[in-house]
Amino acid sequence: MKRKFARTTHPASPVKRRITRRKFIQDSTALASGLAVVGKLSPARPAAAEARESAFVSRWNASHDRVWLGPDYWANPLQDWRVRNGRIECLNAALDRNVHLLTRQLGDQRGNLRMSVRLGRVGGEPLNQGKGSVGFRIGILGPLREYRNSLIFGSGLDAGITTAGGMFIGPVESVNAGEFKFGVEAIDLHLSVEPRGDGYIVSLEAHDSATGLLLGRRTRENVPSNQLTGNIALVANFGRSRPGAGQARGRGKEANTVAGPGAGRFWFADWRVSGTKLKAHDDQAFGPILFNQYTLSGGILKMTAQMPPIGLKDSQTVRLQVQRNGAWTTLAEEKIHSAARTAAFRIEKWNDKADVPYRLAYSMVFAEGRAENYYGTGTVRRDPVEQPVLTVGDISCNFHAAFPNVLPVRNLARLNPDLLAFTGDQFYESSGGYGIVREPLATAILDYLRKWYMHGWTWRELTRDRPSISIPDDHDVYQGNLWGESGEARRTTQEAGGYDMPSEWVNVVHRTQTAHHPDPYDPTPCKRGTTNYYGPMTYGRVSFAILADRQYKSGPEGKVPPTGGRGDHVKGMDFDPESADVPGVELLGKRQEEFLREWAADWRGADMKAVISQTIFTAMATTHGGNREVLRADYDTNGWPQTPRNRALSEIRKAFAFHIAGDQHLPAVVHYGIEKHGDAGAAFAGPAVNVGYPRWWEPSEQVHNRKPGQDLTGDFIDHLGHPLTVLAVKNGAVNPRPGDVLKFLTEKASGLGVVRFDKARRKIIVECWPLLANPAEPNTQFPGWPVTIDMLDNYGRKAVAHLPTLLVSGIDNPVIQVISEANSEIVYTLRPGRRLIQPKAFALGKYTIRISDPDAGRMKELKGLEALPGNKAKLDVEV
Repeated sequence: MKRKFARTTHPASPVKRRITRRKFIQDSTALASGLAVVGKLSPARPAAAEARESAFVSRWNASHDRVWLGPDYWANPLQDWRVRNGRIECLNAALDRNVHLLTRQLGDQRGNLRMSVRLGRVGGEPLNQGKGSVGFRIGILGPLREYRNSLIFGSGLDAGITTAGGMFIGPVESVNAGEFKFGVEAIDLHLSVEPRGDGYIVSLEAHDSATGLLLGRRTRENVPSNQLTGNIALVANFGRSRPGAGQARGRGKEANTVAGPGAGRFWFADWRVSGTKLKAHDDQAFGPILFNQYTLSGGILKMTAQMPPIGLKDSQTVRLQVQRNGAWTTLAEEKIHSAARTAAFRIEKWNDKADVPYRLAYSMVFAEGRAENYYGTGTVRRDPVEQPVLTVGDISCNFHAAFPNVLPVRNLARLNPDLLAFTGDQFYESSGGYGIVREPLATAILDYLRKWYMHGWTWRELTRDRPSISIPDDHDVYQGNLWGESGEARRTTQEAGGYDMPSEWVNVVHRTQTAHHPDPYDPTPCKRGTTNYYGPMTYGRVSFAILADRQYKSGPEGKVPPTGGRGDHVKGMDFDPESADVPGVELLGKRQEEFLREWAADWRGADMKAVISQTIFTAMATTHGGNREVLRADYDTNGWPQTPRNRALSEIRKAFAFHIAGDQHLPAVVHYGIEKHGDAGAAFAGPAVNVGYPRWWEPSEQVHNRKPGQDLTGDFIDHLGHPLTVLAVKNGAVNPRPGDVLKFLTEKASGLGVVRFDKARRKIIVECWPLLANPAEPNTQFPGWPVTIDMLDNYGRKAVAHLPTLLVSGIDNPVIQVISEANSEIVYTLRPGRRLIQPKAFALGKYTIRISDPDAGRMKELKGLEALPGNKAKLDVEV
């Protein structure tokens, strides 16, 4: 089922129309091949009729005041624009503030264009009383020739005025100041495009809005047709200064250099667009229901609807509806959170045995009282408990260099995973351009939301009809690295630990990304009131432990020996890993360790288990960054701190659990060791969707047990002293070739991966593809993949003895729990998938074995069983 967003008017309204909103997947083949989507209309259709249907008129005069400009627009950047008093205003006097029209583009057919807008200076002063430039940008195309890609990376033909009396069609830098007089409060700016010969003639006129008097005119001939295909936009302050990830705004000021005509604050109203070159794409509107996410666990549905920044007079609730007896029925109505702009639903006793179509409903109320109902539709899939294989998509580290990532979305849809695991770095600080805003708080939240919206816009066709988990990593909270110190605020350096951003802002990140998760294990906030999201989820008879492996981690600086440079980077080859294994530091914290211990022993509704966290628990990458810096140790990895890391893996292996993570920008399957190689579980560090910062695995020490033909695999000791077995790995190119963005990202080892839990055979199959590969075709995975792991290998510790062989009757799928009578500790718990099993032991002595069916509430306990080498004893056990 494809997602549809529908807009219908309130029954009392005289206006009656329905607009289908969204057909993303069907268009993705054209988009991924680099074609602009310009619609499909009958060639016999008269051009005049086509032009009438594609004509557009803004409706800001009917909108309530708010930040969000409406479903037809994308504002760059979101936080700098407002709807106010029936018009839109750019409140930040900075370069290249623009508003794209999402639902209209210039097609590649021959035709004409008419565009006009009324504009003025915020504050009401005459336009010539201050700096700035204002006007249109047309034919905006990005490198992927897709309308959303063009919002971020596109360039086009500029046409506008400077307040100093210049008019231009082309670069603003070429304008002659003082040629015209713009000493009026408002101007009607008109742009026309007409075909002439092999090219076009573009004309721009400025009229006094009050009198209609022509104030100036500029014409440009012989404009090539290839400059007139793509998006159209309004622009305040022409120029190209977009700070990257390293530049940040504070207190509303952007770190850029204003040149040329300078910058001012401007308003726009009554934007009108028509012509035979215009193509209508009403399905490309974005909002007001932007996207949604849900989980289904234990018969409880949790769903979050992500909304835009609406106004105080807009409707403040969203409804969740299902069909009953052929009619849509509202199950719940939830208020939109004032900061996160989310509506969060929690429905108990959900029918998880059937696919249930649903829709999210929102009523947009206009200033004159008219209402339009918007819907976002999808399906809550049944819990696939009888499905033999459960497939999980591992998605992380999206630099959004290829936004909106049509190709990985299409390929992941082909793989049709049952569950999506977004394991962190849903975006980066540079995503969307314009740097980042850290303060004031309200503006910083809007800045976060615009980046988060890019993530949702990318994946919403998949998240609407399958469960998804989303866990924030360091870049999600505007940090290069994060040692969360239990929610504490950063006081000195980043490496000393703590969050850069205030807890109110961090909680917005947690709410938007995790409010749809199953209820957390411990909802009690940590320091500064920072919310928790770690906890269990069971779906398709796989039990997941969702961890926050950054939030509680200690910062290394001031606790480990001085590094002589950055507090997290050790370069000296004489580094002793034991010197960094210091007391009093944490990885997951005591409460998360307690959660893991309880979760590992709880097998209700589960045949297999897995952990989902931000990063793997080893120090794997050896070479870092564009300058290829070789590190002896990196405290950002979860190989540190060593003792808490080993405690966590000791609990995880007791459940024979596999580990799903991201973060590394280095796709790999590894087998953890605590004391010996392979004595703990295996893990998958999925590939980055779009690699930004590169890392490589280039071990210098001698390798053992290398796979034939795979030089980088085998048994190693990582830089923090842990046994590490590499089962598969893919390094990116050292010098990827610039140019084609998709080829460039592929050479950097961007891609996608899935983990398949084969419950019948108790196997885990890890699959991994390059970005440009077609997963529907054979032999397209990275070399070394797929990797198959036996569930029992996730506690690969060598047995020194065995308990009696058990033949279980009375229950078909028993859970076996082994408890040491020497210390009353659980040694491990598993559901082996068979009724004949001989439990292993790691020490001689006596043990208690519990054989149970926790779903039926049945259990039998056998005490005083002896663990012996070569144990030949057999027991028939009826439960």
